[in-house]
Amino acid sequence: MVRICKKHLFQKLKQKKGILFHIIGLISVVWFVIRVFPAPHRSQYPCQQLAIPFALGYIAFWSVLVFGFITWVKKVQTKTFAVSPSILIVFILLFSISSISFANVSQLGTSQYQPWDPIPKQPIGVPTGIFPGRVVWTWNPDATEKNLDGYWWESQNNDLEVIDSMFSSGLQSLTNASNDLEAWNNLFTYFNVKQGKGEHGYTPGEKIAIKVNLNNCWNTLSHIDDYKTRDNERDAHPDVVNSLLHHLTDIVGVEQSLITVYDTSRPMPNWFFDPVSSSYPDVKYIDAFGGASGRLQGKASNISFYFSDGVIRSLPVCVVDADYLINIPIMKQHPINHGVTLSGKNLFGTFIEPVMDLHPYHESGQIMGNPAPQIDLLGAEELGGKTLLYIGDALYSTLNDHRTIYHFQMEPFFDDWTNSIFLSQDPIAIDSVMYDFLHTEGPIPIEGSQNYLHQGAQPDLEVYDPENDGIFISESIGVHEHWDISESIFSSGRYSGYENQGIDFIYLGANPEESTVITIDQPAYHHLYVSNMPVNFSIRWKDYYLFPATIVIGAITVKTIIIPSTANIDHVDFFVDGVLQKQDDEFPYDWNWTSMSFGSHILTVTASYDDEITSTAERALIKLF
Repeated sequence: MVRICKKHLFQKLKQKKGILFHIIGLISVVWFVIRVFPAPHRSQYPCQQLAIPFALGYIAFWSVLVFGFITWVKKVQTKTFAVSPSILIVFILLFSISSISFANVSQLGTSQYQPWDPIPKQPIGVPTGIFPGRVVWTWNPDATEKNLDGYWWESQNNDLEVIDSMFSSGLQSLTNASNDLEAWNNLFTYFNVKQGKGEHGYTPGEKIAIKVNLNNCWNTLSHIDDYKTRDNERDAHPDVVNSLLHHLTDIVGVEQSLITVYDTSRPMPNWFFDPVSSSYPDVKYIDAFGGASGRLQGKASNISFYFSDGVIRSLPVCVVDADYLINIPIMKQHPINHGVTLSGKNLFGTFIEPVMDLHPYHESGQIMGNPAPQIDLLGAEELGGKTLLYIGDALYSTLNDHRTIYHFQMEPFFDDWTNSIFLSQDPIAIDSVMYDFLHTEGPIPIEGSQNYLHQGAQPDLEVYDPENDGIFISESIGVHEHWDISESIFSSGRYSGYENQGIDFIYLGANPEESTVITIDQPAYHHLYVSNMPVNFSIRWKDYYLFPATIVIGAITVKTIIIPSTANIDHVDFFVDGVLQKQDDEFPYDWNWTSMSFGSHILTVTASYDDEITSTAERALIKLF
């Protein structure tokens, strides 16, 4: 393997494209500097019009590389002097390989992603639940701190009391209950009746398994270090799990020893384990290795799981022994072909063996009409069949990958964390709603990534048999539809509703105030712009939508969005580093930033009415030229 990697690397370094990229880029920059700086009008000359794109592209390359290099150095835990030889080697390799990647850019300003618009309010499938197809969305911007102090999961950045309140109100709304105990009794009773166990609630002695998502908590070199790793990558939220455990133990009366929190595919790091186990020490915490205090290694049962593509996996004992399962997905995009990782994908972390060889099946499942592995999972007796409740953790969401938390710009978040929790008994319905949030924020996921929702609503016959008993999944797992963006995001009319066999969408939480909100539409958060054009580099197999920073090369038109569009506005002011640049009193409220600049800046826009500032938005950026 090492020889193959070395051979591949040197083949890359010998290619001429990378060398030509540097030669042409450097000549273009020098030519621009010596000709245009003394006489700016020369920028309109034909020779300069030809050189400028190459010069700006070369500067963009170095801007991204140097910024990433500096960021990495700052995160090095040992002294820079001690690691400087390694840093130098890595920097040289990045210089060579990255230049080849930039030289292989297929088209500037385009990408392989094809935008698409879902057709709203065309429900398919059969809704399920006490109130069939009901999805409750609770939102409270006070749940988290907008400006983080440390890691997102640390206590100073999260308000457990607010999160508890969100979970409690959502649970009661889901079951139409007047208190938490009644809500849980309704859930358990509905589940047991559906399973043919009789009309009763939770019975003492029954076991509950909770599937959390710890997908990013691993290192291919040493899993022991993973237990101590502290980072900002998005995995299971300790406070959401704490809130759930509080309900199960203190309200329902489940003994801690009968509850298992698990992800058998990953280590369970200390940053997650410590704040949960400190309050619930007798709960069982099961992960892939059992490599740290208080964590047990997942053990394989004698029950196998059969995917429709032929892959066979072992179910863990903690799942097979459980009477109920609670699935806690995170509202995240997935990097494989711009998909999503929600309730269905969360169950990938249930198995003892690695799931890497399931990725081809997962990729093919992103083609409309193909079988999808999420349906094997959601339709299985031991997994989806045991699931009592789906809790969508969207306090912090990702958009461009499954690691990086992201300030959503859409209503009602307006450049803040999503601060939301979703609850449902219908896995297809809750995933459809979270999917619509991700797609509306955009520009991804791709159209094919909704295929599993169609498959779950209307499973292909004689395809899915996870028990390998000859009995195929034939009944609908839940209801799927897309929302109508012409309806208020807080309105149940966003979806078709129960009466029309669609999603029964319920909003709870902060009352949306009739206030004015201004946001910066361009330059967008962590994007690259060259001469006022957004640039997406298509490198190898991946479309890069998120840059390490907002980078602007050349002039740019700063664009704003006012919500609602009918808001009373006297004028919008544009500031750079606190210095007023323009006051605009006419719609669409924009500013052409043409002055040259080299360095980092804070771009601020304010909306004013009757001599008072009604809303403010900021964007940190790097501007070159």
